[in-house]
Amino acid sequence: MTARRSLITASLATAALFGLSGSASAQTVDKIRLGILPFSESLGAVMADKLGYFKTEGIEVEMSKFASGALALPLVQAGKLDIAFSNTVATLQAFEQGFDGTILANGAIVRSQAPDSTTALMVLKGGIKTHKDLEGKRVAVNVINSSAWLYMVAYMDKHGVDRTKVRFVEVPFPQMNDPLLNKQIDAVGQVEPFRTILADTGKVDTLAYTYVEAQPNADITQYIALTAWVKKNPALANRFARAVIKGSEFVNVPANEAAVREANVAFTGLNPAMKDRVQLPRLGTKPNDAEIKRTMDLMIKYGIMKKPVDLAGRTLVVQ
Repeated sequence: MTARRSLITASLATAALFGLSGSASAQTVDKIRLGILPFSESLGAVMADKLGYFKTEGIEVEMSKFASGALALPLVQAGKLDIAFSNTVATLQAFEQGFDGTILANGAIVRSQAPDSTTALMVLKGGIKTHKDLEGKRVAVNVINSSAWLYMVAYMDKHGVDRTKVRFVEVPFPQMNDPLLNKQIDAVGQVEPFRTILADTGKVDTLAYTYVEAQPNADITQYIALTAWVKKNPALANRFARAVIKGSEFVNVPANEAAVREANVAFTGLNPAMKDRVQLPRLGTKPNDAEIKRTMDLMIKYGIMKKPVDLAGRTLVVQ
């Protein structure tokens, strides 16, 4: 972008985490159409809805589930959704293609140390033992040029693996485990809950957590609206962000884990038997522009973006 936009500022209520905010009780109810991902990374908004944080802010949220941010963002552009939950790769690609959007709040962020809820590189026991052993092997990712692929190749570069000698194979997450166990592929980049299911076989080792290796503390997902919508509805955008932040803060408190796990099962359709076993994500409470830029740099380095975009003014500042 050639023109630098001013940061959109708003005020964050100084009330306690579960307190009422300002004049919310006197507000009329505003409706927001939210495109959400059917994964645990969406728990900030899920808990904001379940615990009444949206209601406190005078908001009624209509949630529609989408398989990816790349599918939801065009509906925001078309005016059929107000806000979409998207992963950083899809968000930055949309910005590059001319989507004039503002980040309202972030979703999940990568932990600084393993284990994490992000992708785990898993191999059969007794097979691949070192990073360099991946050369000449078949490695499954859900989609080539996806977020999982990006952090896989960045991890390989970090450890001196010649990725031109690695054969990447596209396999959807739910279908990855059997080909690995049957030795049709040599390694998989797997996510929850399929990662826990695979580990339960006792036949695999985790070689690395690729996101943690490549970009610890990275913003993985975020809530996006058109900048024009934010400018037209600044108070509503701020109220939405405030509620999501409260939801994310609730998720991150260890004492709330049981309630969060129950909500995760209800929202994602997770098998109840897995309720207490899958790893939950770490949620962010403030978008990290520096980490988003780092992701953009990786995308340019590995060819899934052609040129950088101006990130100035892309984030709603909630104070």
